[in-house]
Amino acid sequence: MKRTLLSLMLLGSIYGTAQILQQENFDALTTATAIGQSSPVYAFLGGANSDYSVVTSGTGKALQISAPGTVITPAIAERYMWKNGLAAAWTARTAGNNVFQVEYDYFTGSTSTSNNGGGIEVIDDPAGKVFCGLTVHQATKTVLGVYTTATGTNSSTDVGTGTTPAAVTLPANTWVRLGFAYNTTNGTVTFKGPGFSKVITGTLITTPAEIDYAAYPLATNTVASIHLFDNMIARAVATESLNLATSDVVLKEQSVSIFPSPATDFINVESKAKILNAYIYDMTGVRSDANFADSKVDVRKLPSGVYMLGLKTENGLLTKKFIKK
Repeated sequence: MKRTLLSLMLLGSIYGTAQILQQENFDALTTATAIGQSSPVYAFLGGANSDYSVVTSGTGKALQISAPGTVITPAIAERYMWKNGLAAAWTARTAGNNVFQVEYDYFTGSTSTSNNGGGIEVIDDPAGKVFCGLTVHQATKTVLGVYTTATGTNSSTDVGTGTTPAAVTLPANTWVRLGFAYNTTNGTVTFKGPGFSKVITGTLITTPAEIDYAAYPLATNTVASIHLFDNMIARAVATESLNLATSDVVLKEQSVSIFPSPATDFINVESKAKILNAYIYDMTGVRSDANFADSKVDVRKLPSGVYMLGLKTENGLLTKKFIKK
């Protein structure tokens, strides 16, 4: 049978000159506080070092941020973690790559009454405003897109479509792939994830300076919350390309391919990079663990359809679309 090779090389035409600005999959870090690890090292604002932990999640690792419930003033409950260097990486980007985009995996958490929200946000330079990002309300599991208006006012929106934006609710206890993109030429922001794809215009045109893993109260709150993050990647691109099934994470010297597609029982993976974990994403971005052994991914139990295979490697997450017969 002729096999179909699905190349995952950096030279993919969709990404072209796309550049990675920052990325993290947490598997190279120790299961301890995240603060002080990685390069540049992680720093934080709010709480203590122990509120920012690298934990075992499934067969891999993830970042866990703990946010308290009792709030005297909202600032006491806010948790932000980041590493420096984004502004310099953005300044050094290839000419024409004026769209800044972030994708990451987020665990929605169990049923809760906590009014804390958690997600990733980008701070601008030099004003320090949150000019784009996403947060998930723990009690309702609804998704909010956060941004700064053209007049410099912090704002948020439900990410559903329509004249009056509808709320989008995510399932509990589920890993999902979320993403947002910011066009620094015209101020357009795009939010994407399971069940939503929303574009807003007229936002503050500015420069990305810091990517924050964040957790904070969205309303009066007395219930603590835990937030898990994984597989974050920030890119500078010429055109918004969130959730596309081609990745530029693979470096030029690597050779990674998967076959066959369509697949019936197993997908073979050939890679020079070590595969740390494998996931299956449906086309909305909902993630499930994959059975990966002997360089094969078991897809026998998947219903027929189109999916993305996610491979967590030593160099970050890469994804590729495949068809299950």
